[in-house]
Amino acid sequence: MSRTVETEKRAAIRQLDSLPPFRPHWLCRGGWMQTVSIKWLRPGLSLDSRPDAETISVPDDHTPPDKLSGFFFPAPSEREPGPEPHKPLVVVFHGMGGNALSRYMRSMAERLNHAGYDTLLWNHRGAGRSAEQCQHVHHPGFTEDIRRLVQWLREERSDWTRGGMAGVAFSLGANLLLKYLAETKDEAGFDVGVSISAPIDMEITSRNLRSGMNRLFDRYLLKKQKSELLRDSADLSDAERRVVQKTSSVWELDDQFTAKRLGYDSAVEFYRDNSAIHTLDQITKPTLCLHAADDPVVDPDVFDGVDWDANRKLCPAMACSGGHTGFLDRDGHRWHERAAITALKRWCGK
Repeated sequence: MSRTVETEKRAAIRQLDSLPPFRPHWLCRGGWMQTVSIKWLRPGLSLDSRPDAETISVPDDHTPPDKLSGFFFPAPSEREPGPEPHKPLVVVFHGMGGNALSRYMRSMAERLNHAGYDTLLWNHRGAGRSAEQCQHVHHPGFTEDIRRLVQWLREERSDWTRGGMAGVAFSLGANLLLKYLAETKDEAGFDVGVSISAPIDMEITSRNLRSGMNRLFDRYLLKKQKSELLRDSADLSDAERRVVQKTSSVWELDDQFTAKRLGYDSAVEFYRDNSAIHTLDQITKPTLCLHAADDPVVDPDVFDGVDWDANRKLCPAMACSGGHTGFLDRDGHRWHERAAITALKRWCGK
């Protein structure tokens, strides 16, 4: 079978009827070019450009508490008075090495705002502006922080959530969102989920990062992780800091530091216990799962191998191209942003 036919076959997994197929930009062919294209993003939305944005701080239950943070960007108020239902608040989660104000996060918020959705960009514990106020560290299976955020929004910002909530997540943050949706089921607080380029099997993804050109991306992610873990505020022992400093790959970091800190014997054990692939059948909320057949980071064979028919709440959409969270289409727009809004309109009805 030719490579083109095989790619088109992979892209034939069911998706939303109203979502057009992805067609890559003519200057951005192939998985690596699509992946790198996120560096070209220049969103106009920022804290400086939006004086109506609000910074939130959510304390945890440690003593003293870590203070988790995010940024609320309300949609422009252009709606005429009347009975039109409120749209859900969309909470967006970043991937490894990113933060709430990463360009791809602000680009998504800009598109969501334009479509009329209030948006909250969330920092995982220790990322971005939460770094100085968090002693403890985050990991991609730690769903407790999402639970805490959902509870806080319901209790402290009920005016933001009167139309409900939806979750959109990138890369490793998407694995976390899927795992959270599976654990909490109907109590998730999110009426809709959107996963973009999720490494749903972290063991295979981590192994994949250590091969070929992927080693460049592995080094990039490792550098980001080390910077986050070795921040002055992080509650790490001197021995743990030495271990982190000596690691030379994401796999080694998870095997020598993350797994041991969380009580696992190895990275393999940690990955298997925290990868969303093992709990996808437990998700009860409509969830769009976007992936690209040429993702150089997350092996698409994992995506292909899931029995999607086992859970009709899941809607997989495999694009013929798009790389890892890139999805730059022929019109110069981001297909995953359009897909997220399509899912929200379809499943939230507003």
